Amino acid sequence: MPKSEPMYLKIYNHLKTQIKTGDLKADQQLPTELQLAKTYGVSRITSKRALTELESQGLIYRQQGSGSFVQSTAATTSTISKQVLLVLPFPTDAGLGDYAAGVSQAAQKQGYQALTMDPDSFNQLPLATIQATYAGVIYLSQDLYQDAEHLYELKLAGIPLVLLDKQLPELDLPVVCADNLNGGRLATEHLISLHHQKILFYAQAEQAVFPSSVYERYFGYLTALKAAQLQPAAALANLPELHAYTADQWVQYLKDTQITAIVVENDLVAIKLMNQLRAADPALSQRLSVVGFDNIQAASLTYPALTTIAQDFTGIGAQAVDLLLSSTPAPKLTKLPVRLITRDSTRPMVPYSKED
Repeated sequence: MPKSEPMYLKIYNHLKTQIKTGDLKADQQLPTELQLAKTYGVSRITSKRALTELESQGLIYRQQGSGSFVQSTAATTSTISKQVLLVLPFPTDAGLGDYAAGVSQAAQKQGYQALTMDPDSFNQLPLATIQATYAGVIYLSQDLYQDAEHLYELKLAGIPLVLLDKQLPELDLPVVCADNLNGGRLATEHLISLHHQKILFYAQAEQAVFPSSVYERYFGYLTALKAAQLQPAAALANLPELHAYTADQWVQYLKDTQITAIVVENDLVAIKLMNQLRAADPALSQRLSVVGFDNIQAASLTYPALTTIAQDFTGIGAQAVDLLLSSTPAPKLTKLPVRLITRDSTRPMVPYSKED
């Protein structure tokens, strides 16, 4: 049975209609996020998304400490009717990459409204509805191989489409991503500068098949090792075995291999691994250096604060909009620069002792 539209869109459309009909008048205060959540039986995150979409379209404005208010008639007469759709596998305020902010800002500059939808809801939309409703789609996939058929159908239907973060050459679609290869290189060079020699690259997977972004980070890791005449601590094909390890098995593995540093595919996996190792062996976790990738909000709040490679999520989102709405053919791959952010999770190498 087809899924109904997302609840945040229902709230958004209901409030938009009330504004258009005059039931909600200029400068009238809207219900708060909490009040909307109770009225519609949704989470506060969902009601917040509805208000964010109304604000991005110029229908409401917010005052710090006071709430949300209906925009004046003069400001809403040029209401944006053209829409760009951003498909994200996670909520826009989940503490992960804020692609949505960049997409919304760039779309508004060009006279478009940006809406966000989860993949399950998007997959239920008929192609004709997508063609009639949206100027194009910006898509972040968790698994491009799984999504490839649907994306190819969108392409055949002539729907403008830009991918974020990952590429699948067979799709022949424009992709905007971080410079993942340089990020892997920067992370590894940082550890080498701290005199680490046994450095592991770790990506969490049950099978040795990874997104293109992970492969690129791994190749950057290999590039830095080769320049320093060092060998990788483990082959990429061995990572599914490590994925199945318990925390105690991880501790023993690191001691047996004398690994003193790990480059991890992303911050979420890095934080999870650090927490597991600290619980299993606090002494080991104090000497082990870990670098993540993304610079999500939690990276600076975890213990120890995570050294990471920051990518420009907002810039990536904005660039995707520019490519999507451009009248000229989009390049197949656009990479945005990354930068190293050093925190407490990396430290100079301390060799293992016989007691270890």
